[in-house]
Formats: sequence, C-alpha cells, structure tokens
Amino acid sequence: MCGISIAINSQNARVPQEQIKAMNDKVNHRGPDDEGFYFGDNFSFGHRRLSIIDLSKAGHQPMQRGHLWITYNGEIYNYIELREELKKLGCCFETATDTEVILAAYEQWGTGAFARFNGMWAFAIYDALNEEIICCRDHFGIKPFFFVQTDNWFLAGSEIKQFTAFPDFKPMLNKEVAANFLAYGLLNYSEQTFFRGVMELQAGHYLRYNLTGHKSKVLQWYDLDSASIKVGDDFETAKKTIRELFVESVRLRMRSDVTVGSCLSGGIDSSSIVSMVHANQLANASFATVTSCYNDPQYDEQQYSDAITDQTGFRPIKVFPNLDCLWDEGHLDKMLYHQDQPFSTASHYSEFSVFKKAKEENIIVMLDGQGSDEYLCGYGEFFNIRVHELLMELRFKKAWQLLCAKAKHRNVSFASQLKYFLQSAYFFKLAGFVKKCLGREDNIWLQKEWRTLARKGKGLFNEKNIRALSITEIVHSSIPYQLHSEDRNSMMFSIESRLPFLDHRLVEYIIGLPSSFKINEGYSKYIFREAMAELPGAIRWRKDKMGFVAPDEVWVLQNKDKVRANLHDAIKHTGIFTVDLLNRFDRFTAGKLGYEAIYFRAMALYRFCRIFNMASS
Repeated sequence: MCGISIAINSQNARVPQEQIKAMNDKVNHRGPDDEGFYFGDNFSFGHRRLSIIDLSKAGHQPMQRGHLWITYNGEIYNYIELREELKKLGCCFETATDTEVILAAYEQWGTGAFARFNGMWAFAIYDALNEEIICCRDHFGIKPFFFVQTDNWFLAGSEIKQFTAFPDFKPMLNKEVAANFLAYGLLNYSEQTFFRGVMELQAGHYLRYNLTGHKSKVLQWYDLDSASIKVGDDFETAKKTIRELFVESVRLRMRSDVTVGSCLSGGIDSSSIVSMVHANQLANASFATVTSCYNDPQYDEQQYSDAITDQTGFRPIKVFPNLDCLWDEGHLDKMLYHQDQPFSTASHYSEFSVFKKAKEENIIVMLDGQGSDEYLCGYGEFFNIRVHELLMELRFKKAWQLLCAKAKHRNVSFASQLKYFLQSAYFFKLAGFVKKCLGREDNIWLQKEWRTLARKGKGLFNEKNIRALSITEIVHSSIPYQLHSEDRNSMMFSIESRLPFLDHRLVEYIIGLPSSFKINEGYSKYIFREAMAELPGAIRWRKDKMGFVAPDEVWVLQNKDKVRANLHDAIKHTGIFTVDLLNRFDRFTAGKLGYEAIYFRAMALYRFCRIFNMASS
C-alpha cells in the first residue's frame, strides 16, 4: 500500500523537485519503505512505497514500461492470472510485481483493462504517446484519490493534506458538506469533500487529463447496478456459489510477501474470514487476530472472538482502547488530521486501536470484515424495507411471520416488535412531515444559514426496496464513509487493510439474489449464515450486531467539562452554532435530555477546522 502524488503545472512550467517532495512528505506514513519521483515537462509523479508484493528494488515506483509511467496505490489480487494471460499474448515481464501487470494490461487493452482487475487501487498512468494522464479508482473506492484545480496547478493524491504543500492552496470549509455532517451525520456521500474545491474521484471512475490543452474529463468505467443482474439460481445453488466466491476472495487476499493477520470483532463477518483462512489452510498457527475489547460487557465481544481463536488455534491479540487517551495523548486530533475530515463517534478509536496494536505486533497486512452489511442486509433498515416489500406485494402472512421471528430473536412481544417497525418505518417520517408543515425548525443549534444548507441533505437517500438500498449504501453512503475511515486508520500505522467482502464478483452476485435469500426467519445475512458451516453456532446464528463500538455517551459525560469548553469555543469562533447547542448540552449533563450525536460532531468539526487552519467563510 502506498501514497501517490501528482502535480501538473497548467502554465507548462516544470514542477520544482521540492514541491513534489513536499507532497510526498505529507504521506510518509502510507509508504515508509521507499520513495521515488518522475518529472515530465510540465508535471511530476511522486510515490511513497509500502512493500507488500516483490519486496526487491524491482518494485520501485514510479515505474516505466515503454511509453507508460505509473504511480500506484493498491493491490491487484489477480495479477498472477493476468500476467499469465498477457504472456500468452506476447508480453514479457521484468519484475514479479502487480504494478508491471497494470502497465502491461493498459498497454494491451487501454481503459478496458480496468474491468479485468480484481483488487483495490488508485493510480495515475502517464501515456507519453498521447501526452495524457489517466487516473483510475477501483470498483468500490477502497483506495482514495483526491484532486483540486488551483490558478496554476492541477493537484492529485492519496490524501487531501498533500495539497497544503502548495502555497496557492488555501483550506476553506465546504459549508454544505459540513452542514449535512452536523445535521445528519452524512460523510463521503458525493464527490465533494470538507475542503472547498477539492473533489474525490468516485469509485468506478477514471479521469483523463490532456497535458497539452490542460483539459480534464471524468468518466465512469464501472456501474454496480448494471453489473449486478438478477440471479435465477435456487437457494442451494446460490449458497454453494456464495461459499465458492467468498473462499476465492479470501484466498486471493492472502497473497503477500509480508505478514498477514486479521481484525476479529466476534461478529459473523470477520469470524467467517478467519474461519475460511483456517479451513482452507491458507495460514499456519502463527496467523494472528486482533480484537478490540472493553471491560464493560455492553461493548465487549471477547466471548465470540475467543470461540473463533479456540477453534482455529490462531494467535489471539487483544487491545483495550482507553478513551481517556483521546484527550491525554492527543489521539483525537491525530485521528482528525489523518482522516482529513471530522467523524461522528468515538467508535473510530476502536478501529484506530486495533491497527495501532497490529503495528506493534509487526503485522503489515490485515484482513477486515467491512462491506457485507450493505448487500447482505445486516442493518436494521433492511429488515424494515423487507417487511414493507412484503406488504406492498400483499403478502401479509409472510410479513407477519417475519415480524414474529424477529420478536422471538429480540425476546420481545409481537406487539412490541410491530410497534417498533411502525415507528421506525412510518411514524417518524410522518412526524417529520407534520413538523415541517407546522413550520417547526429542525437543528435549531445551527445558525439559520447553516440550517438552510442542511435541508438540502435531508432525505437524500430514501430507497424503497432491498436492491436499491444496497446499491445506494455501497455507492453513496455507508461504504464510502467506512472505506475512508478504514484506509486512514490503517495507513497512519503503515498497514494495508484488505476487504474480502468487497470482491466485486461476490457483491454483484449477492445483490442479484432475491431479498428472501438475505432476510429470512428473522435473520439478516441468512444465506451467508447457511453457507458458513464451520462457524460456531453461537456466532453463526448470533442475533445481535456490534462491530467496532465505543461508549460515546459515557465518555462525553466523563469529560463533560472539556467537551463543554470545545462546544463553547465552537459557538464563539466558527459562526456555525447557536447558544442552543450549549443549553442542550447542559440539560443533557444534568440528566434532563438524552444524549445527542451533535455534541461529538460539533466538537470534531471545530477541532478539525482548527487543525487545518480552515476558514468557514
């Protein structure tokens, strides 16, 4: 895994070495093993290398093949198979790297090569014959790519902070993005970022930049909706296919010339990854898992992770995040700096702590379970939409049976489950509509201008069926945000994170399956649970979901004076908030109001702006 830097001078001047070096220096953490540069007439590539495949000097970047040069961040997991295919077409290779395979594939197939890659990537290729640069991002945007146009420069790279190496880049807050974050917790939902003018190249897209006319154009090479066609397989055939695709995905992501381990939360996703590594003999007993643990049972999953490590014999490593370190050791500001954006919850600290521990244990590659909930219907909103689907199809008995099964899992009455469904699926939306008709303001802790901006994001995603919601969460909402967090939390410790559930073949196949295969008998991920026979029953048919968690409310109360001071300063210095924010916080700490996510969000945004010396107007 690596960091890439691209600087193009629109006045056709050469790029000073110290400028591209300064960009590279901002992402040393992404590539501590090597550094390289390439200088064209009016542009330059920079590269920081984290050596994973072919640790020799042959993997040095930027890399040349004929008239092509590349700076690349990521892994093409099927590079061995592609290399053999290209050899049959007459291609010769000088290295054992996947980087050279990308160049050979582009030389052979042009932009058509992108669809042949199975992996995660963000790269820029300079084509000397056509005097253009092609920048590309993987199917789901696992690896980051940002760009900005200033008066004299087109800049691109792995992290936005790289642009601050150029004096004519002035960090300014994107008000609409900030307002939607504060009001609704939205993150990474579009090509816009928290930095005004800085854009994110979207997943499944590539950017073509002409070095002569200095014109750029963004084009789409992958569309999940088109790729995930309806699947007609019966349940047993689909279960077998899912298992085969998942095992193949894990097998490919175990390819490495450095130490590989895995995050292990105790949930079905990470547990399945570790179990498949064991069942298919992809690692020996030295393979390690890292689990985030808490002394409070409400936030702890050790009993589940222990069941997996006991069964597999893999080495368990446990870390107990100390939320006091967010203040005392400056971890909150460190995370905000590396994330290049604020975040909504201290749960990010659990993920941070896992990768920090992996670094201490010298684990360079970590498998992780991100990605399945969005297409295997792991979140609560999918259950509500499934019941809604059945009601719209007039299948009332099936809807009743599904609600009964869910009530049994939750150990509540049918009436209680029905009430919960009606409230979450219909009542709260209706109440919001009535409130709007009555002219009652939402988010009164925001200044009027910011409330107006936030309204643009309300109801941005309101899908009516399982397929549409899955695609939206993968393309626009849940997955982009999770991938951003995962990349930064892993790469700040120079660790490559790999995500077997985001193999595009697995995602496309499961999205094409009927909803009843995914939600059945009150369970989410039903067909996947059926396919994972190796899992202990307590995990395979586990009813609750936790993942990376942290006791936010407890932490805020324990640090109420510090949090209050931050909220006070945010009101005073940003022009974003009204005094109602502080009044509500005081009522919360006095036990008169429940906890609200805005307290953490407001504090995070204020500190983020301060870290980057960012103006809000």
